Amino acid sequence: MNIIVIADSLEYSQPLLQAAGESGYRIVKFISQNEEAAPFVKTANADAVIMVSAEIAHDELRIMRSIAQTCPMPVLVLTCDAKPESVESALKAGASSYVINGHDLAARLGYLLQVAMVRFKHQLLLENELETMRTALVQRKIIEKAKGIIMKQRNLDEDNAYKAIRKLAMNHNKKIGEVAGQIVTAAEILL
Repeated sequence: MNIIVIADSLEYSQPLLQAAGESGYRIVKFISQNEEAAPFVKTANADAVIMVSAEIAHDELRIMRSIAQTCPMPVLVLTCDAKPESVESALKAGASSYVINGHDLAARLGYLLQVAMVRFKHQLLLENELETMRTALVQRKIIEKAKGIIMKQRNLDEDNAYKAIRKLAMNHNKKIGEVAGQIVTAAEILL
């Protein structure tokens, strides 16, 4: 597994570097936190990011958000910062896992990375489902608006207005939502 390490100090990240070597993980890039991380993460062909920081503050959160927005991947945070608001902020910013005082890292690194990857995939799945639901809701609103237009113009009930839109979609080999959108657009132009 290829890993990018983002650390606030080389000294604080030594246990991680040793554990990664012993566990057979390949660190493809070591980035200090004062460097812009997203471009490196985007081009490094890594499987995960490990952020090592004594404290989670504005800079660390900015880096996590940048990774989440430009090149989403699992982010494992290793820190001494046990403040509940730091944990919450890091998870909201894009961290997949948050480990405080990572003792015995050599034995646990594989499990920690596995948790981060599973959580990342689950979060990505939830975000995709949410986007699908949002799209469906927008489509439903457009279809309802188109039904209202058809009902008014042709003096039809709701069921027959829907059947008319569906028939038009089938005749033109298009999706109902697409035809409904065209009806709404045409009505806006004509009215």
